Amino acid sequence: MLKGFDREDLVTLWSLVKERFRLAKPTEDKERALWVELKRLFEPDKDDVMWKLQRYMYDPLTWRLYGTCGVHHVSPTRGHYIYMLIEKDYPLSTAVRNLMLSRRLQVEEDSEMAKDLIIKIFIEANKPRR
Repeated sequence: MLKGFDREDLVTLWSLVKERFRLAKPTEDKERALWVELKRLFEPDKDDVMWKLQRYMYDPLTWRLYGTCGVHHVSPTRGHYIYMLIEKDYPLSTAVRNLMLSRRLQVEEDSEMAKDLIIKIFIEANKPRR
């Protein structure tokens, strides 16, 4: 789905979904799924259950960049897909960051965005633990 999107499309979709569900919560499965994924993308919350499920993410894992909309996507073989905006920081575990680096970023064409993203993830993965 993200292949055909650019950043403006994504921001517009988030605005529409946010406005639609401002007063009423989504009731249908597809509505709820869209709401949850966009909320995780635009308003990451470290208490979201998905971030707590990272400990169950194992190799093999794919890491893709959708350059037109500035989103990178991490997907293990079993569920828990993670979509992230390039410029935001998300509560990724060090283990997942290391997996991302070891599996390499898949891009359609090399770009500054891809290089910056790899450097950002590398720096985060190598920060000393507190």
